[in-house]
Amino acid sequence: MNWFRDHLPRDQLALDASVLINLLGCGVANDVFGSLGGPCMVEEKVLGEISRHPVVGLCHVEALRSLKAMGFIEQTRMDADEYTHFLTLIQTPLGKRLDAGESATFAVARSRQFAMVIDENKARKYVACHAPQVKIVSSLKLFISATVRLGRDISFLQTTLNAARHHARMAIPRDEESLFADVIAARCVAD
Repeated sequence: MNWFRDHLPRDQLALDASVLINLLGCGVANDVFGSLGGPCMVEEKVLGEISRHPVVGLCHVEALRSLKAMGFIEQTRMDADEYTHFLTLIQTPLGKRLDAGESATFAVARSRQFAMVIDENKARKYVACHAPQVKIVSSLKLFISATVRLGRDISFLQTTLNAARHHARMAIPRDEESLFADVIAARCVAD
């Protein structure tokens, strides 16, 4: 299980909307955020993309307000240069452009030297190609790292991933499918 280690860079993390939804849906968001060692940056357009809580019966507005109050997420707004970069990203021809939340997260992460937590394959490929200095992390690696930092075991990781996949439909990036398979295989061994 050489994958069962901390995968997170030391940089501050910038979260995309799908990642924030995965965190809301994982069932232990406070524990995961608490393990990260500082606030995660969320651009205001990303927050605007979240229209409901992934767990039925819970309120996303209250959950996000609570995460902000505890210092786990820091809402930010693009400055003028970041906004100019954002506009070029969303005006790229259809089929090649990132969505608004991904574009806002990328513009801020690139400018402020944050690491991006993003799962969407096209966005990950775009960032790697156009800004290789920006570190990219997935929800999967964030959950593995949080489990390690919390000193928890594989069953905690599996429960967390199952909840995120069930409630938030967490995606696994193509280049991490074998890592996810290793996580599943480890669960089978542990059972």
